[in-house]
Amino acid sequence: MIDPQLHPECYPSSLTRDHRHGLIVWLLALVNDFEGIMLSTHRLDRASSSPRPATIRLARRLLTLCTVPIIAAGLIVAQAPAASAADSKTDLGVSLPSNLRSGDIAAGRDKLFVSAADRIVVANTQGSVTDTIHDLPGVSELASAADGSRLYAAVRGANQVAEINTATLAITRRIDLTAYPCPSTMSLSGSRLYVGYGCSIYDNKNGVVSFDVSATEPEFTQVETGLFSPPLLAAAGGTLAVGITGRTPSDLFIYDVSGATVTRRGVISGVTNDLSNPSDLAITPDGATLFSAFGYPYRVDSWDTTAMTHVRSYGTQSGSAITLNPDGSRLVGGMARRPTVEMFDVATAEKTFEYTHQADEVSAVPGGIAISGTTVFVVLRGLLDRLYLARLPDVTLPPATLSLTAPERATVLEPLTLTGRLTSPDGSALGIQTLSVIRQRPYGIMESLPEVTTAEDGTFTITDTPQAVDWHRYEVVWEGTSAFRWSTAWSPWFTVDKRSSSITVTPSPEPAVFEPLTLTGRLTLAGGSAPGAQRLAVSRKLPGDVKKPLTEVTTSDDGTFTVTDTPPVGGVIYYEVSWAGDSIYSSTLAWHPVTVAKRQTTLTLSGPEKAVAGDQLEVSGKLDGGGRLPSPNAVLTVQRTFVGREGTIRRALPNVTVSDDGSFSFTDTASDGGEYTYSVKWVGDSTFMTAEATHVVTVRGRPS
Repeated sequence: MIDPQLHPECYPSSLTRDHRHGLIVWLLALVNDFEGIMLSTHRLDRASSSPRPATIRLARRLLTLCTVPIIAAGLIVAQAPAASAADSKTDLGVSLPSNLRSGDIAAGRDKLFVSAADRIVVANTQGSVTDTIHDLPGVSELASAADGSRLYAAVRGANQVAEINTATLAITRRIDLTAYPCPSTMSLSGSRLYVGYGCSIYDNKNGVVSFDVSATEPEFTQVETGLFSPPLLAAAGGTLAVGITGRTPSDLFIYDVSGATVTRRGVISGVTNDLSNPSDLAITPDGATLFSAFGYPYRVDSWDTTAMTHVRSYGTQSGSAITLNPDGSRLVGGMARRPTVEMFDVATAEKTFEYTHQADEVSAVPGGIAISGTTVFVVLRGLLDRLYLARLPDVTLPPATLSLTAPERATVLEPLTLTGRLTSPDGSALGIQTLSVIRQRPYGIMESLPEVTTAEDGTFTITDTPQAVDWHRYEVVWEGTSAFRWSTAWSPWFTVDKRSSSITVTPSPEPAVFEPLTLTGRLTLAGGSAPGAQRLAVSRKLPGDVKKPLTEVTTSDDGTFTVTDTPPVGGVIYYEVSWAGDSIYSSTLAWHPVTVAKRQTTLTLSGPEKAVAGDQLEVSGKLDGGGRLPSPNAVLTVQRTFVGREGTIRRALPNVTVSDDGSFSFTDTASDGGEYTYSVKWVGDSTFMTAEATHVVTVRGRPS
């Protein structure tokens, strides 16, 4: 990923707002990889402080978006010479697997040095990569001389400690440690360098050795041997702390190294204090207080190196990397969980600064944190093991409080309102201030919005009209002043929904089976916009059947449409008209029941009107559905009602089937004199109505 280094000299004050906007667009286009960022930190040997860089007018900060973070350097703000510098992040151009003992950071002579597997990446105090030192296989921890003129690097793969001129970046000598192979951890106190070494874990061949780096031919002093794995080290003021790794619980050995011989002063017991999995150590310049970060307990602790007693605790989570400012008054920790970086007052344990990385997957890798002057530097590791350098300036300034409240939901192309407030740490107003505003969507999509100005009491309102349907959140940024650190606030993510749409349908009056049916309707969009030509899906559901598609229709520009159909059956038929929607408007559908009248059916009967008992009667007729045969082989029921001397007798006669032309006939024998009524009925179906007809025959009895 390309991360432009945004120096103020690159953007002269003569640039117009349009020019600045163009630069924003260009910069955002460069931010094109979606690696997640896992904050990792590696310990910096206590470097001398470097001058604070000139205040910049460019708001650079670390932005992240869901489970994939993106770095945006995109706000160019109006000239504000008193503003505090904003956080930034730089791609170091190298990937480093987390199982390698590398990623340490050190500072010297206005430069930053980061170990990276087989090289050291060099950056300036603005966080910009300026150079690379090669030919350092397995380089791990780094240590900077007090005056910053020399850098020492543990080169594990070559069994060496490399001495580097920080001005020329030349490797001035390579100190052979073949007798103490695989050096990996270091701490420099004055001119004496303490080195933790060992190539294998659990082989009891690991230890600590020291030598004077000012000597032309260093003489080595064995401090400790027979350890399970290379230990963590911290040395200052005649005290050396050795953190035992590879064992749980884990002890801290304290040595007096102020004299000609090394004496173990005592042990801070891992069993007694319940300490496990050490990740980093730091020590005050006078050597009186040791700070430890363990995997457990979930805090950073300080210890009296004379009495071997616990002094106080800092925070409520395990620190992966810790360091002190040069005078030992501030403790900075890279934490395993959020907040990602915390700063504490050493004397009171009061938290004075915190930085929360916006990615969910963040943790600090041991060793990658440093403080130079009032700026904290943190080595970040992306999800694909990419290394980055985060720069957090002005950490000693009190932070302003910036809040931002957004609606829970919003609608695209409709105005929404966000509110917030900017105050000093004690809650008092800061007067009228200008805030930058960024609209964010997933996958690193960021759009700069017009600046807003706070009221005297610090309140402000942002009005925006989202242009896309997606998850959204908003960020506001205040540049800060010489008295207060810059500040930023994010709203929670919320959904911007599509605009609504609707369909209305009106059928033609009194539709009937086999006759054309017309439905008219309109597609309407929220806000009254004309839909234009839109394709609508049409389906029909007959009584007792499933929904089946009909031919699509297309709306006119004003959204009106017409559906034509010829109903094959009568009864209640449901018509559905639906629109799939688009990127702005939601889908919609309308169901409309239409009652379709069945076709009128007639049934006629004919036959003799008079007969004599014993005659065979023939009755014929015809079933007609308005010129259509209701059903091939339609079956008719026949019933005879006889009224004679003995009363009324009803009897069902055999059913009859109509012929292809709808005609039919049947015969019956009149056995006695009386009145014979023949009733023929067609029960109807889903298309044709019921029909019934009767025919009466008067039968005279035979003469005796």
